[in-house]
Amino acid sequence: MKGYDPLERALQWEKEVYGSGDPSSVHSALRSKAACYEEASCFEDALLTLDRIRLYLLSPEEQSEVLLSKARCCFKTGDAGAALGYLEESGRADDFPDIYSVLLASSWRFSESREKALVFAGEDEIRREAVVNIFKKAPRPRKEGTATFLSFFPPAGQIYLGDPLRGIGTMLLNAGVAGFTVVELVNGNWITGILGGGVLLNETFFKANLQHNLSRVEEVNSDSVKEFAYSLRELLESFGKQD
Repeated sequence: MKGYDPLERALQWEKEVYGSGDPSSVHSALRSKAACYEEASCFEDALLTLDRIRLYLLSPEEQSEVLLSKARCCFKTGDAGAALGYLEESGRADDFPDIYSVLLASSWRFSESREKALVFAGEDEIRREAVVNIFKKAPRPRKEGTATFLSFFPPAGQIYLGDPLRGIGTMLLNAGVAGFTVVELVNGNWITGILGGGVLLNETFFKANLQHNLSRVEEVNSDSVKEFAYSLRELLESFGKQD
């Protein structure tokens, strides 16, 4: 529509909110304002507006619509966990098997995600096979305990976290420090060997190796599940394009 500005319209709806003492009118204005923000791709502003709505004053159908709007906005902002929570709370998650599948995958709920993806694929055998194959590549979460144990055997810890080149570099660095310590001790330089070697090993083994690996576990898990969810989303979107 010529001359239409969704943000300007959102401001007009806010005036309706302050100009009305009727809860029904207030909530209607807030929902309309949030819709304007969504249209303008201002999803965080839309969420803030929707948060002002008192769900207990709405009918079950209206509550479901508001929760779906929140899920949509969270999905657009990349907050998959919140989007999944709102979608399931709406009671209509099964109406959107493709989005539901992607959000479940983002939360490591691969079995449920696979089930919803197959529902979206329908009876088409090629699509169903594509879904089955992609879930064969679903990542496995890395564990801090395993990363800690393997870190004592460089480069095993780094390989476990998908960074073998850094592991090789760390192994060589630790070997060099250990060699320096042994040489100093053999030559009778006890202070240099013990203190110097200890300081260097603290930097190369504990900080650059053990602590670094532990700090990487959450990052690696987050990156791997996001990458998988993105690939799944692309696959399911391709089904829709084919239709």
